Amino acid sequence: MVEIFRTSFQLMEEVIMDNNVKCEMSQSESLIMDYLWKNDGGKGFSEIMEYLNGELHKNWKKQTINTFIRHLIDKGLISADASQKSRRYSATLTPAQYARGKANKILADYYDGSIEVFISALTGGKQLSKKSVDELHGLVESEL
Repeated sequence: MVEIFRTSFQLMEEVIMDNNVKCEMSQSESLIMDYLWKNDGGKGFSEIMEYLNGELHKNWKKQTINTFIRHLIDKGLISADASQKSRRYSATLTPAQYARGKANKILADYYDGSIEVFISALTGGKQLSKKSVDELHGLVESEL
């Protein structure tokens, strides 16, 4: 069972490492990511600014928003397409890919990359019920 989990986490790590993506962001950066995830095809700076200041009532200056966008680009979470008249920003990962990358980072940072240590911490060192093991097995199998 642990081997199946280990394989799943290794696959997640490969996806994230191949993209050189840093799966962490501030709360403010996450507002931009949420907007881009909800709107396929990329968005221009003015559209992002209108969303943040208009819909979310943030009242942020252009430079503040530009800084958040630059951080997201540097982390590999969004890309900027300058082939059109104005730049278009798009997410480089889906929300699910980001969540997997973040989970993998937590595993590496807090559990020494060990799925055994993670499961032990998750269960408080107690043995999982057959039902829980079957549910986890089904989840991992659907991800492979």
